[in-house]
Amino acid sequence: MGRFKKNFHKLFFEKYDQFAEELGYSDWNIASENTCGIYEMEGDTWYHTTQLPDKKWAVWNDDEEEPPYVFEVFSTWDEAIRKLRKLFEESGLPEDHWRPEGFDEGEDAFLKEPDREKML
Repeated sequence: MGRFKKNFHKLFFEKYDQFAEELGYSDWNIASENTCGIYEMEGDTWYHTTQLPDKKWAVWNDDEEEPPYVFEVFSTWDEAIRKLRKLFEESGLPEDHWRPEGFDEGEDAFLKEPDREKML
């Protein structure tokens, strides 16, 4: 890997690791294992949820060019998913953009937390 690519790669992942630390994780790999996409916005950006180490839920989107991203913390999955649905409905996006990860197709994301096994 060229010097420029190595430096770019390092800088890129350092910002994700910084964001992971803000979420309470030691690095992005661990944070991403606890993160699921909920709905796709325009331009291939997403709203996500991340279950935090204290079992609360962070809601954030990746519409900014790079992390760290702004996030809001909710005490429960129910609060987080309801906030996301409200944001989705306000966005006016078509229903096919609502695609919560961690659920089977047609499964109700309001009844239980996402299944990490279904996110793989």
